[in-house]
Amino acid sequence: MKITTGFLFGFSLLASGLLPQARAQTAPPQAFRSMPAQGAVGYVDAIAGLAYTDNALLSSGPGKKSDGIAALGIATDYARAGMLSLDLLGNVERVQYLHNSYSGSFYGQFNGSAVLGKNTDPLQWRLSESFGEVMTDPLQAPTPQSLQTINDVATGPSLNLHFGLRNRLTLSAQYSRTTYQRSPIDSQSYEGGLKLSHALSGASYVALEGSVGRTEYLERAALEQLSGQNASDFDLWQGSLVFHADYVRTTVRLRAGYNELKFGGGAGRHGAPLYQLRVSRNISPFSTVFFDAEGKYSMNGAALASTNALVGLQTGATLNASLAVAQPYNERSGSVGWDFRRARTSFSVTATVRQTLYVQQLGPALDNNHLDEGVAVRLGRQLRPRTAVQLWARGYDDHYSGLHARTRRESFGLSFSKRFYRLAVSFYAERIHQSGTAGASNFVASSYNDDRVGVYATYNLFGARGRGAGLNGIPGMAGFMGGY
Repeated sequence: MKITTGFLFGFSLLASGLLPQARAQTAPPQAFRSMPAQGAVGYVDAIAGLAYTDNALLSSGPGKKSDGIAALGIATDYARAGMLSLDLLGNVERVQYLHNSYSGSFYGQFNGSAVLGKNTDPLQWRLSESFGEVMTDPLQAPTPQSLQTINDVATGPSLNLHFGLRNRLTLSAQYSRTTYQRSPIDSQSYEGGLKLSHALSGASYVALEGSVGRTEYLERAALEQLSGQNASDFDLWQGSLVFHADYVRTTVRLRAGYNELKFGGGAGRHGAPLYQLRVSRNISPFSTVFFDAEGKYSMNGAALASTNALVGLQTGATLNASLAVAQPYNERSGSVGWDFRRARTSFSVTATVRQTLYVQQLGPALDNNHLDEGVAVRLGRQLRPRTAVQLWARGYDDHYSGLHARTRRESFGLSFSKRFYRLAVSFYAERIHQSGTAGASNFVASSYNDDRVGVYATYNLFGARGRGAGLNGIPGMAGFMGGY
Protein backbone atom coordinates (compact mmCIF):
# COMPACT_ATOMS: atom_id res chain seq x y z
CA MET A 1 0.00 0.00 0.00
CA LYS A 2 1.64 3.22 -1.14
CA ILE A 3 -0.49 5.64 0.89
CA THR A 4 0.04 6.67 4.47
CA THR A 5 -3.15 8.13 5.88
CA GLY A 6 -4.34 10.10 8.80
CA PHE A 7 -1.32 12.09 9.98
CA LEU A 8 -3.46 15.25 10.20
CA PHE A 9 -6.30 13.16 11.62
CA GLY A 10 -4.17 11.87 14.49
CA PHE A 11 -2.36 15.15 15.11
CA SER A 12 -5.54 17.22 15.20
CA LEU A 13 -7.31 14.80 17.54
CA LEU A 14 -4.38 15.03 19.93
CA ALA A 15 -4.21 18.81 19.67
CA SER A 16 -7.94 19.25 20.18
CA GLY A 17 -7.72 17.43 23.49
CA LEU A 18 -4.53 19.09 24.79
CA LEU A 19 -4.73 22.73 23.70
CA PRO A 20 -6.78 25.24 25.68
CA GLN A 21 -9.93 26.66 24.18
CA ALA A 22 -9.84 30.05 22.51
CA ARG A 23 -10.41 33.19 24.50
CA ALA A 24 -12.74 35.96 23.42
CA GLN A 25 -11.03 38.37 21.04
CA THR A 26 -11.58 41.56 19.13
CA ALA A 27 -12.02 40.58 15.49
CA PRO A 28 -13.40 41.69 12.15
CA PRO A 29 -17.14 41.22 11.60
CA GLN A 30 -18.52 37.76 12.29
CA ALA A 31 -19.20 37.42 8.56
CA PHE A 32 -15.48 36.82 7.92
CA ARG A 33 -15.32 33.84 10.28
CA SER A 34 -15.82 30.22 9.25
CA MET A 35 -15.90 28.77 12.80
CA PRO A 36 -17.30 29.73 16.20
CA ALA A 37 -15.61 32.78 17.70
CA GLN A 38 -14.40 30.76 20.67
CA GLY A 39 -14.65 27.39 22.34
CA ALA A 40 -15.23 23.94 20.89
CA VAL A 41 -18.27 21.97 19.71
CA GLY A 42 -18.71 18.36 18.66
CA TYR A 43 -17.25 15.03 19.67
CA VAL A 44 -14.50 12.48 19.07
CA ASP A 45 -15.42 8.81 19.58
CA ALA A 46 -13.50 5.54 19.40
CA ILE A 47 -15.32 2.77 17.49
CA ALA A 48 -15.09 -1.03 17.70
CA GLY A 49 -17.44 -3.44 15.95
CA LEU A 50 -18.17 -6.99 14.79
CA ALA A 51 -20.47 -7.95 11.92
CA TYR A 52 -21.60 -11.08 10.06
CA THR A 53 -22.31 -11.03 6.33
CA ASP A 54 -23.82 -13.86 4.29
CA ASN A 55 -22.16 -12.65 1.07
CA ALA A 56 -18.67 -11.31 1.77
CA LEU A 57 -17.66 -11.50 -1.92
CA LEU A 58 -20.85 -9.66 -3.00
CA SER A 59 -21.41 -12.25 -5.73
CA SER A 60 -24.66 -13.15 -7.45
CA GLY A 61 -23.91 -16.78 -8.30
CA PRO A 62 -23.49 -19.96 -6.25
CA GLY A 63 -20.11 -18.79 -4.94
CA LYS A 64 -21.53 -16.94 -1.94
CA LYS A 65 -19.28 -16.94 1.12
CA SER A 66 -20.18 -15.84 4.62
CA ASP A 67 -17.62 -14.14 6.82
CA GLY A 68 -17.16 -12.06 9.93
CA ILE A 69 -15.94 -8.47 9.83
CA ALA A 70 -14.11 -6.66 12.64
CA ALA A 71 -13.54 -2.91 12.69
CA LEU A 72 -11.63 -0.52 14.93
CA GLY A 73 -11.38 3.23 14.37
CA ILE A 74 -12.36 6.81 15.15
CA ALA A 75 -15.51 8.85 14.40
CA THR A 76 -15.61 12.62 14.80
CA ASP A 77 -17.63 15.76 14.12
CA TYR A 78 -15.62 18.40 15.95
CA ALA A 79 -14.68 22.08 15.59
CA ARG A 80 -12.78 24.50 17.78
CA ALA A 81 -11.40 28.00 17.28
CA GLY A 82 -8.31 29.59 18.70
CA MET A 83 -4.66 30.04 17.91
CA LEU A 84 -4.92 26.54 16.40
CA SER A 85 -8.38 26.11 14.86
CA LEU A 86 -9.65 22.66 13.94
CA ASP A 87 -12.56 21.37 11.87
CA LEU A 88 -12.91 17.56 11.70
CA LEU A 89 -15.65 15.42 10.18
CA GLY A 90 -15.75 11.72 9.32
CA ASN A 91 -14.95 8.20 10.37
CA VAL A 92 -11.86 6.11 9.58
CA GLU A 93 -11.63 2.43 10.53
CA ARG A 94 -9.37 -0.54 10.03
CA VAL A 95 -11.54 -3.38 8.69
CA GLN A 96 -10.50 -7.03 8.90
CA TYR A 97 -12.30 -10.07 7.43
CA LEU A 98 -12.06 -12.85 10.01
CA HIS A 99 -11.99 -15.71 7.47
CA ASN A 100 -9.71 -13.89 5.03
CA SER A 101 -12.23 -13.19 2.28
CA TYR A 102 -10.15 -10.05 1.75
CA SER A 103 -7.04 -8.70 3.40
CA GLY A 104 -7.39 -5.96 6.00
CA SER A 105 -7.82 -2.39 4.79
CA PHE A 106 -8.71 1.12 5.90
CA TYR A 107 -12.25 2.25 5.29
CA GLY A 108 -14.30 5.43 5.70
CA GLN A 109 -14.25 9.11 4.85
CA PHE A 110 -12.61 12.00 6.62
CA ASN A 111 -12.23 15.74 6.00
CA GLY A 112 -10.05 17.69 8.41
CA SER A 113 -8.34 21.06 8.54
CA ALA A 114 -6.03 22.79 11.00
CA VAL A 115 -5.34 26.54 10.80
CA LEU A 116 -2.50 28.10 12.75
CA GLY A 117 -3.22 31.76 13.50
CA LYS A 118 -6.28 33.77 14.48
CA ASN A 119 -8.61 35.62 12.13
CA THR A 120 -7.11 38.89 13.31
CA ASP A 121 -3.54 37.78 12.53
CA PRO A 122 -1.86 38.97 9.33
CA LEU A 123 -0.45 35.48 8.65
CA GLN A 124 -2.15 32.10 8.89
CA TRP A 125 -1.07 28.62 7.83
CA ARG A 126 -3.53 25.92 6.81
CA LEU A 127 -3.10 22.15 6.65
CA SER A 128 -5.95 19.96 5.39
CA GLU A 129 -6.41 16.29 4.66
CA SER A 130 -9.19 14.31 2.96
CA PHE A 131 -9.47 10.53 2.87
CA GLY A 132 -12.00 8.32 1.09
CA GLU A 133 -12.64 5.53 -1.41
CA VAL A 134 -12.96 5.46 -5.20
CA MET A 135 -14.05 2.69 -7.55
CA THR A 136 -11.65 1.04 -10.00
CA ASP A 137 -14.57 -0.31 -12.07
CA PRO A 138 -17.85 1.63 -11.78
CA LEU A 139 -20.01 -1.37 -12.66
CA GLN A 140 -18.69 -3.79 -10.06
CA ALA A 141 -19.76 -4.39 -6.47
CA PRO A 142 -18.02 -2.14 -3.89
CA THR A 143 -15.70 -4.80 -2.40
CA PRO A 144 -12.21 -4.10 -1.03
CA GLN A 145 -10.92 -5.50 -4.33
CA SER A 146 -12.78 -2.96 -6.51
CA LEU A 147 -12.39 -0.05 -4.08
CA GLN A 148 -9.16 1.77 -3.41
CA THR A 149 -8.30 4.54 -0.99
CA ILE A 150 -7.49 8.07 -2.03
CA ASN A 151 -5.71 10.62 0.15
CA ASP A 152 -5.42 14.34 -0.54
CA VAL A 153 -3.18 16.59 1.57
CA ALA A 154 -2.92 20.37 1.07
CA THR A 155 -0.96 23.05 2.91
CA GLY A 156 -0.03 26.69 2.51
CA PRO A 157 -0.04 30.21 3.98
CA SER A 158 -2.57 33.02 3.83
CA LEU A 159 -1.73 36.71 4.18
CA ASN A 160 -4.61 38.81 5.58
CA LEU A 161 -4.59 42.56 5.05
CA HIS A 162 -7.36 44.50 6.81
CA PHE A 163 -8.45 47.92 5.56
CA GLY A 164 -10.61 49.14 8.39
CA LEU A 165 -13.13 46.82 10.00
CA ARG A 166 -15.13 46.06 6.84
CA ASN A 167 -12.54 45.36 4.14
CA ARG A 168 -10.07 42.51 3.91
CA LEU A 169 -7.67 41.26 1.25
CA THR A 170 -6.43 37.68 1.53
CA LEU A 171 -3.55 36.36 -0.58
CA SER A 172 -2.98 32.59 -0.43
CA ALA A 173 -0.68 29.91 -1.78
CA GLN A 174 -1.21 26.17 -1.56
CA TYR A 175 0.54 22.94 -2.44
CA SER A 176 -1.51 19.73 -2.59
CA ARG A 177 -0.74 16.10 -3.35
CA THR A 178 -3.27 13.40 -4.24
CA THR A 179 -2.28 9.74 -3.95
CA TYR A 180 -4.16 6.54 -4.81
CA GLN A 181 -3.74 3.12 -3.25
CA ARG A 182 -3.14 1.25 -6.52
CA SER A 183 -3.82 3.31 -9.65
CA PRO A 184 -0.86 5.19 -11.24
CA ILE A 185 -2.70 8.51 -11.28
CA ASP A 186 -1.05 10.37 -8.39
CA SER A 187 -0.76 14.12 -8.90
CA GLN A 188 0.49 17.31 -7.28
CA SER A 189 -0.92 20.82 -7.62
CA TYR A 190 0.28 24.38 -7.01
CA GLU A 191 -2.29 27.14 -6.50
CA GLY A 192 -2.30 30.85 -5.79
CA GLY A 193 -5.38 32.90 -4.99
CA LEU A 194 -6.78 36.18 -3.79
CA LYS A 195 -9.99 37.19 -2.09
CA LEU A 196 -11.16 40.78 -1.61
CA SER A 197 -14.00 40.89 0.92
CA HIS A 198 -16.30 43.68 2.08
CA ALA A 199 -18.55 43.17 5.11
CA LEU A 200 -22.04 44.49 4.48
CA SER A 201 -22.97 43.89 8.11
CA GLY A 202 -21.93 41.76 11.03
CA ALA A 203 -23.61 38.77 9.34
CA SER A 204 -22.98 39.19 5.61
CA TYR A 205 -20.26 40.05 3.11
CA VAL A 206 -19.49 40.18 -0.61
CA ALA A 207 -16.18 39.04 -2.07
CA LEU A 208 -14.28 38.93 -5.33
CA GLU A 209 -12.32 35.68 -5.61
CA GLY A 210 -9.74 34.49 -8.10
CA SER A 211 -7.25 31.63 -8.31
CA VAL A 212 -4.87 29.95 -10.72
CA GLY A 213 -3.47 26.46 -10.25
CA ARG A 214 -1.37 23.89 -12.07
CA THR A 215 -1.70 20.10 -11.74
CA GLU A 216 1.08 17.67 -12.69
CA TYR A 217 0.86 13.88 -12.98
CA LEU A 218 3.52 12.10 -10.92
CA GLU A 219 3.40 8.76 -12.77
CA ARG A 220 2.92 9.95 -16.33
CA ALA A 221 4.59 7.00 -18.10
CA ALA A 222 2.51 4.40 -16.25
CA LEU A 223 -0.67 6.43 -16.80
CA GLU A 224 -0.06 6.77 -20.53
CA GLN A 225 0.68 3.06 -20.79
CA LEU A 226 -2.59 2.29 -18.97
CA SER A 227 -4.72 4.62 -21.08
CA GLY A 228 -2.88 4.42 -24.41
CA GLN A 229 -3.09 8.22 -24.64
CA ASN A 230 -1.00 11.25 -23.80
CA ALA A 231 -1.58 12.57 -20.28
CA SER A 232 -1.17 16.36 -20.28
CA ASP A 233 -0.60 18.52 -17.23
CA PHE A 234 -3.14 21.33 -16.99
CA ASP A 235 -3.84 24.77 -15.54
CA LEU A 236 -7.12 25.78 -13.89
CA TRP A 237 -8.21 29.43 -13.75
CA GLN A 238 -11.17 30.51 -11.62
CA GLY A 239 -12.84 33.85 -10.95
CA SER A 240 -16.11 34.58 -9.17
CA LEU A 241 -18.21 37.02 -7.18
CA VAL A 242 -19.52 35.71 -3.84
CA PHE A 243 -22.29 36.78 -1.47
CA HIS A 244 -22.45 35.07 1.94
CA ALA A 245 -24.83 35.71 4.84
CA ASP A 246 -25.37 34.01 8.21
CA TYR A 247 -28.64 35.33 9.62
CA VAL A 248 -30.42 34.12 12.75
CA ARG A 249 -32.45 31.46 10.95
CA THR A 250 -31.06 31.52 7.41
CA THR A 251 -27.69 30.92 5.76
CA VAL A 252 -27.21 31.94 2.13
CA ARG A 253 -24.19 31.56 -0.15
CA LEU A 254 -24.30 32.69 -3.78
CA ARG A 255 -21.34 32.33 -6.14
CA ALA A 256 -21.21 33.23 -9.84
CA GLY A 257 -18.19 33.24 -12.12
CA TYR A 258 -16.21 31.35 -14.73
CA ASN A 259 -13.50 28.67 -14.72
CA GLU A 260 -11.21 27.53 -17.51
CA LEU A 261 -8.94 24.52 -18.08
CA LYS A 262 -5.86 24.78 -20.26
CA PHE A 263 -3.97 21.59 -21.13
CA GLY A 264 -0.26 21.54 -21.93
CA GLY A 265 1.22 20.52 -25.26
CA GLY A 266 -1.56 22.21 -27.22
CA ALA A 267 -4.09 19.65 -25.98
CA GLY A 268 -6.85 22.24 -25.79
CA ARG A 269 -8.67 24.82 -23.69
CA HIS A 270 -12.11 24.39 -22.11
CA GLY A 271 -14.28 26.85 -20.19
CA ALA A 272 -17.52 26.60 -18.22
CA PRO A 273 -19.65 28.65 -15.80
CA LEU A 274 -18.71 28.51 -12.12
CA TYR A 275 -21.72 28.75 -9.81
CA GLN A 276 -23.11 27.83 -6.42
CA LEU A 277 -26.36 28.49 -4.58
CA ARG A 278 -26.59 27.22 -1.00
CA VAL A 279 -29.54 28.02 1.25
CA SER A 280 -30.28 26.66 4.72
CA ARG A 281 -33.37 27.76 6.66
CA ASN A 282 -34.53 26.95 10.19
CA ILE A 283 -38.26 26.87 9.58
CA SER A 284 -38.88 26.14 13.28
CA PRO A 285 -36.80 25.51 16.41
CA PHE A 286 -36.84 21.81 15.49
CA SER A 287 -36.79 21.77 11.69
CA THR A 288 -34.27 22.79 9.00
CA VAL A 289 -34.45 22.64 5.20
CA PHE A 290 -31.54 23.13 2.81
CA PHE A 291 -30.82 23.39 -0.91
CA ASP A 292 -27.47 23.29 -2.68
CA ALA A 293 -26.63 23.60 -6.39
CA GLU A 294 -23.08 23.81 -7.72
CA GLY A 295 -21.15 23.65 -10.99
CA LYS A 296 -17.36 23.69 -11.41
CA TYR A 297 -14.29 21.92 -12.75
CA SER A 298 -12.81 19.54 -10.22
CA MET A 299 -10.69 16.44 -9.60
CA ASN A 300 -11.17 13.53 -7.19
CA GLY A 301 -8.85 14.94 -4.53
CA ALA A 302 -10.55 18.33 -4.38
CA ALA A 303 -14.01 16.76 -4.57
CA LEU A 304 -13.41 14.80 -1.37
CA ALA A 305 -13.66 18.04 0.60
CA SER A 306 -16.74 19.40 -1.21
CA THR A 307 -20.13 20.06 0.36
CA ASN A 308 -21.73 17.10 -1.39
CA ALA A 309 -19.00 14.81 -0.09
CA LEU A 310 -19.82 15.92 3.44
CA VAL A 311 -23.49 15.19 2.81
CA GLY A 312 -22.37 11.76 1.64
CA LEU A 313 -20.76 11.09 4.99
CA GLN A 314 -24.21 11.12 6.52
CA THR A 315 -25.92 9.13 3.75
CA GLY A 316 -23.63 6.22 2.92
CA ALA A 317 -21.08 7.57 0.47
CA THR A 318 -19.27 4.29 -0.15
CA LEU A 319 -22.41 2.81 -1.68
CA ASN A 320 -21.88 5.43 -4.39
CA ALA A 321 -18.11 5.99 -4.50
CA SER A 322 -16.49 8.12 -7.21
CA LEU A 323 -14.34 6.69 -10.00
CA ALA A 324 -10.56 6.31 -9.83
CA VAL A 325 -9.72 8.56 -12.77
CA ALA A 326 -6.89 10.99 -13.43
CA GLN A 327 -8.49 13.65 -15.58
CA PRO A 328 -10.43 16.73 -14.41
CA TYR A 329 -14.16 16.88 -14.96
CA ASN A 330 -17.05 19.31 -15.05
CA GLU A 331 -19.30 18.45 -12.12
CA ARG A 332 -22.85 19.74 -11.80
CA SER A 333 -24.55 18.72 -8.59
CA GLY A 334 -27.54 19.51 -6.46
CA SER A 335 -29.03 18.38 -3.17
CA VAL A 336 -32.12 19.15 -1.15
CA GLY A 337 -33.06 17.95 2.29
CA TRP A 338 -35.08 18.30 5.47
CA ASP A 339 -33.89 17.61 9.01
CA PHE A 340 -36.28 17.39 11.98
CA ARG A 341 -35.18 16.93 15.62
CA ARG A 342 -37.57 17.37 18.52
CA ALA A 343 -37.57 15.86 22.01
CA ARG A 344 -37.44 12.09 21.41
CA THR A 345 -37.85 11.96 17.61
CA SER A 346 -35.58 12.76 14.68
CA PHE A 347 -36.18 12.45 10.94
CA SER A 348 -34.08 13.41 7.93
CA VAL A 349 -34.39 13.01 4.17
CA THR A 350 -31.79 14.03 1.57
CA ALA A 351 -31.97 13.79 -2.23
CA THR A 352 -28.94 14.34 -4.46
CA VAL A 353 -28.16 14.45 -8.18
CA ARG A 354 -24.73 14.73 -9.79
CA GLN A 355 -23.65 14.86 -13.43
CA THR A 356 -19.97 14.27 -14.20
CA LEU A 357 -18.59 15.17 -17.65
CA TYR A 358 -14.91 14.44 -18.30
CA VAL A 359 -12.96 16.92 -20.40
CA GLN A 360 -10.52 14.20 -21.48
CA GLN A 361 -11.09 10.46 -21.37
CA LEU A 362 -8.13 8.57 -19.87
CA GLY A 363 -8.38 4.99 -18.71
CA PRO A 364 -9.48 1.54 -19.82
CA ALA A 365 -13.19 2.40 -19.79
CA LEU A 366 -12.53 5.56 -21.85
CA ASP A 367 -16.04 7.08 -21.63
CA ASN A 368 -16.80 7.54 -17.92
CA ASN A 369 -19.42 10.31 -18.19
CA HIS A 370 -22.23 9.53 -15.80
CA LEU A 371 -25.32 10.77 -13.97
CA ASP A 372 -25.89 9.77 -10.33
CA GLU A 373 -29.14 10.13 -8.41
CA GLY A 374 -29.65 9.27 -4.75
CA VAL A 375 -31.95 9.55 -1.77
CA ALA A 376 -31.44 8.77 1.93
CA VAL A 377 -34.04 8.66 4.71
CA ARG A 378 -33.47 8.14 8.42
CA LEU A 379 -35.91 7.97 11.35
CA GLY A 380 -34.83 7.89 15.00
CA ARG A 381 -36.82 7.50 18.19
CA GLN A 382 -35.57 7.76 21.77
CA LEU A 383 -37.34 5.07 23.77
CA ARG A 384 -35.78 6.01 27.12
CA PRO A 385 -33.22 8.66 28.17
CA ARG A 386 -30.34 6.34 27.19
CA THR A 387 -32.03 4.01 24.67
CA ALA A 388 -32.91 4.66 21.02
CA VAL A 389 -33.88 2.92 17.79
CA GLN A 390 -33.13 4.01 14.21
CA LEU A 391 -34.48 3.02 10.77
CA TRP A 392 -32.80 4.01 7.52
CA ALA A 393 -33.11 3.51 3.77
CA ARG A 394 -30.75 4.63 1.00
CA GLY A 395 -30.82 4.26 -2.76
CA TYR A 396 -28.61 5.25 -5.71
CA ASP A 397 -29.17 5.07 -9.46
CA ASP A 398 -26.09 5.55 -11.67
CA HIS A 399 -26.22 5.95 -15.47
CA TYR A 400 -23.07 5.63 -17.64
CA SER A 401 -24.05 7.00 -21.02
CA GLY A 402 -20.89 6.04 -22.91
CA LEU A 403 -20.97 2.46 -21.62
CA HIS A 404 -24.77 2.13 -22.03
CA ALA A 405 -24.75 0.83 -18.47
CA ARG A 406 -26.71 1.35 -15.29
CA THR A 407 -26.35 0.25 -11.66
CA ARG A 408 -28.85 0.59 -8.83
CA ARG A 409 -28.01 0.12 -5.14
CA GLU A 410 -30.39 0.10 -2.17
CA SER A 411 -29.96 -0.59 1.52
CA PHE A 412 -32.41 -0.86 4.41
CA GLY A 413 -31.50 -1.17 8.06
CA LEU A 414 -32.51 -1.06 11.71
CA SER A 415 -30.41 -0.38 14.82
CA PHE A 416 -31.02 -0.44 18.57
CA SER A 417 -28.66 1.58 20.81
CA LYS A 418 -28.01 1.79 24.54
CA ARG A 419 -25.74 4.36 26.18
CA PHE A 420 -23.82 3.88 29.45
CA TYR A 421 -22.27 7.27 30.27
CA ARG A 422 -19.39 7.55 27.73
CA LEU A 423 -19.91 4.07 26.28
CA ALA A 424 -22.69 3.25 23.80
CA VAL A 425 -23.53 -0.17 22.32
CA SER A 426 -25.61 -0.68 19.16
CA PHE A 427 -27.07 -3.77 17.49
CA TYR A 428 -28.12 -3.58 13.86
CA ALA A 429 -29.36 -5.50 10.82
CA GLU A 430 -29.07 -4.36 7.21
CA ARG A 431 -29.85 -5.59 3.70
CA ILE A 432 -27.93 -4.29 0.67
CA HIS A 433 -28.98 -4.96 -2.95
CA GLN A 434 -27.38 -4.03 -6.28
CA SER A 435 -28.69 -4.65 -9.77
CA GLY A 436 -26.84 -3.76 -12.94
CA THR A 437 -27.23 -3.78 -16.72
CA ALA A 438 -24.59 -3.09 -19.38
CA GLY A 439 -25.13 -2.70 -23.12
CA ALA A 440 -21.46 -2.74 -24.09
CA SER A 441 -20.13 -6.27 -24.61
CA ASN A 442 -16.79 -5.52 -22.94
CA PHE A 443 -18.34 -4.62 -19.58
CA VAL A 444 -20.31 -6.57 -17.00
CA ALA A 445 -22.47 -4.90 -14.36
CA SER A 446 -22.67 -6.98 -11.18
CA SER A 447 -25.78 -7.79 -9.16
CA TYR A 448 -25.87 -9.10 -5.59
CA ASN A 449 -27.71 -9.29 -2.26
CA ASP A 450 -25.97 -8.94 1.08
CA ASP A 451 -27.59 -9.44 4.48
CA ARG A 452 -25.63 -8.55 7.59
CA VAL A 453 -26.07 -8.23 11.33
CA GLY A 454 -23.65 -6.87 13.87
CA VAL A 455 -22.81 -5.00 17.03
CA TYR A 456 -20.57 -2.00 17.53
CA ALA A 457 -19.54 0.14 20.47
CA THR A 458 -18.48 3.77 20.67
CA TYR A 459 -16.56 5.36 23.51
CA ASN A 460 -16.59 9.13 23.82
CA LEU A 461 -13.00 10.36 24.14
CA PHE A 462 -14.00 14.00 24.57
CA GLY A 463 -16.67 16.45 23.50
CA ALA A 464 -20.35 15.61 23.16
CA ARG A 465 -22.58 14.64 20.25
CA GLY A 466 -24.94 17.29 18.95
CA ARG A 467 -23.24 18.96 15.93
CA GLY A 468 -25.13 16.95 13.37
CA ALA A 469 -24.86 13.28 14.38
CA GLY A 470 -26.73 10.94 16.63
CA LEU A 471 -30.05 11.28 18.45
CA ASN A 472 -29.87 12.99 21.85
CA GLY A 473 -26.48 11.46 22.57
CA ILE A 474 -27.17 8.08 20.90
CA PRO A 475 -24.60 7.37 18.19
CA GLY A 476 -25.44 7.20 14.52
CA MET A 477 -24.19 4.50 12.14
CA ALA A 478 -20.59 3.46 12.31
CA GLY A 479 -18.97 3.69 8.89
CA PHE A 480 -18.32 0.00 8.30
CA MET A 481 -22.01 -0.87 8.83
CA GLY A 482 -23.07 0.26 5.38
CA GLY A 483 -19.92 -0.49 3.46
CA TYR A 484 -18.44 -3.45 1.61
